[in-house]
Amino acid sequence: MPNTVIISSLAEKELQDSFDWYEEQRIGLGKRFLNQIEASIAAVANNPKSYPVKVGPYRQYVVSTFPFVIVYEYIAEGELVYILHIFHASQSPVKKLRRR
Repeated sequence: MPNTVIISSLAEKELQDSFDWYEEQRIGLGKRFLNQIEASIAAVANNPKSYPVKVGPYRQYVVSTFPFVIVYEYIAEGELVYILHIFHASQSPVKKLRRR
């Protein structure tokens, strides 16, 4: 059974902004992006300990097809996956561990 997933408001904004950008590039590309992110989140929810811890409690899942990384924290006691960022890989890696 998959873990509970909570997506931070920051990650939701990053997701929406990226969807909008891809959709502006080509109609339907935003939807493909969103489908890939949803599949990636499902993979994380099903096996959160499978992906590497990078800094402190934060793990990282590299999205295939699109240059994005999902930064999350797995809280075993509550079977909770907290997604901090849906992060474009071209940004400074320092930003992906910020909460704001």
